[in-house]
Amino acid sequence: MSHYEYIAIPAPHEGEASSAAQTPQARLADAVTVRLNAMAGDGWTYLRSDEFTLNGVEGKQAVLIFRRESDFGVFATDKPEYGTFATP
Repeated sequence: MSHYEYIAIPAPHEGEASSAAQTPQARLADAVTVRLNAMAGDGWTYLRSDEFTLNGVEGKQAVLIFRRESDFGVFATDKPEYGTFATP
C-alpha cells in the first residue's frame, strides 16, 4: 500500500517577464509551468489546485497541491495499528 505526503504552494497570480511570452496569459502559463517542473524535479506529482478565502484579504488565493510517495517510518510492519479505528 502506498503512503503519501502532500504539499501546497501558492499559485502565481501574475506572469513573470519572459521574452517568449508576450501576453499576460502566456506569462502566467509560463510561471505555472516553472513551478510544476520544479516540484516534479523533486519527486512531487501535481494533483490539483484549490482556492481559499483569506481573512482580511479581498479575493481568493489559489494553491497548487502536490503529493509524493513517502513512508516516514511510521507505516512499517512494527506499527500495523497506525491509522486504524480499532475500539479499545
